Amino acid sequence: MQKRILLIDDEPSLRRSLSLGLNQRGIEVDLSENGINALKKIDLYKKNDIILDTVVLDIQLPDIDGIKLGKIIKSKYPETSMIYITGYADKLEETEIDDLKVDAFLEKPFDADDLTAEINRILEKRPKTPNKKIKEKVEEKTIAAYILLKVDPKADFFAVYKKLYFMENVLYCDATKGDIDIFLLVQSDSIEKCEELFEKEIRTMDGIKEAEFLPVGVPMMTDNIKEIINSAGISLSNEIPSLGAVRDSSQSVCSYVLVEVEREKMEDIYPILKLTENVVYCDFISWKYNLIMMISGTHFNQIDKFLENKLVNLDGVVKVKEYPIINIYEM
Repeated sequence: MQKRILLIDDEPSLRRSLSLGLNQRGIEVDLSENGINALKKIDLYKKNDIILDTVVLDIQLPDIDGIKLGKIIKSKYPETSMIYITGYADKLEETEIDDLKVDAFLEKPFDADDLTAEINRILEKRPKTPNKKIKEKVEEKTIAAYILLKVDPKADFFAVYKKLYFMENVLYCDATKGDIDIFLLVQSDSIEKCEELFEKEIRTMDGIKEAEFLPVGVPMMTDNIKEIINSAGISLSNEIPSLGAVRDSSQSVCSYVLVEVEREKMEDIYPILKLTENVVYCDFISWKYNLIMMISGTHFNQIDKFLENKLVNLDGVVKVKEYPIINIYEM
């Protein structure tokens, strides 16, 4: 089960480095640059019945005293663990530090390994029942996943592709140019069945060199943003993502595009991309990239211009990587 934490710190470089490091260690990170933004997210969590594993909180914030903010968060989430961080421990009284060590206290500088160790230490002591409830809730909602594959150069690519293409529960199977050879979109009535397909049939298949399993979700958004997207006739349901999208390969070309978006900018960028005309679909994942898009055009130059002129210029977009879909019979 993936852990979820909220990291509250006003240093962009720290937020980014810790977020990347924790994501690579299987920990989902939401970010806030100040206390007001953190309180807004806390309210969103409450409305969406999302339980936080841990809050990592800088006690020196530009708008709200971190210790007071910690007390507010504990009042809303009594079972949430708090990890206080600071670069000014020398300015604190010994009694203040002792109070902050109730769960954990880290002095800057520290890295993702240090923070991961503290998070794991805290969560190992926690009763298992609350986490089980969170897992069941997430799994009920998430019944589709992307699988990104690299094929062994020595393998028969066509044989591997054909076997995947006709596999039960595989919705899309696309060969692509780049360091990912095949994109799969799988679906089932539960995430367990998607994972079972991945672990028992796909990951162990002869010819598969590397495989990445990426469940599809929906990012947290305020109600008014949800209403804007829904009013445009685009579903936010993560049960079967983007199945209404029409893909006519005879009339256009398509590319998969992986996008890394700053966590605090996701609510601004996600609806823009969902509502863009030549975006066939845009799905949220928890990975080093947090969006997978399919973009169509009359030719690949049109897609490239969209990426260069619009996508990379959106405030909050960190990295973009394109994977043109190729006709398997033209390889």
